[in-house]
Amino acid sequence: MTNDQIYPAELPPLETSEFKKHPKRFLNKKLIAKLIVFVPLLIAAITFIFILDEPWFTWSVIPVWLLLLVLALFLSYKEYFVRGYVLRELDITYRHGWIFHHETTVPFNRIQHTEIKDGPIDRLFNLCELEIYTAGGSSSDLSLSGLDPEDAKKLKEFISHKTAMHA
Repeated sequence: MTNDQIYPAELPPLETSEFKKHPKRFLNKKLIAKLIVFVPLLIAAITFIFILDEPWFTWSVIPVWLLLLVLALFLSYKEYFVRGYVLRELDITYRHGWIFHHETTVPFNRIQHTEIKDGPIDRLFNLCELEIYTAGGSSSDLSLSGLDPEDAKKLKEFISHKTAMHA
């Protein structure tokens, strides 16, 4: 067994890897979820307009609500195009976040098990989530949400095969 030194300049850059994008259904789910959150806020705002009967509140609350809604939809839209994952020979990397960038890499030799989860809203959009667990914790170390169920099954099988090779 050798333990040769590897220099960072010799490593292949992750940026040159082609990240697999989520299906467009995932974007639709995110946008609709934002609307569902903002509708009760609008109802609350309108209720306060009638209760308070203050002209300044009437003229300020709806534009603020609208601005926040547009901002939330814009951020979800922009973030969708950043999301993606890449499988490499020894690891899987997932990135997300448009303003705050997150990039998580999990080597296959550290993975304990994987789970595929979906809820009623995910099933409505034909999506699911692949959770990847490593040693030492009860929560997943990497969650790939918004996957096509067939892609999630293939990923789970591929990762299971890779982890079995390292066992």
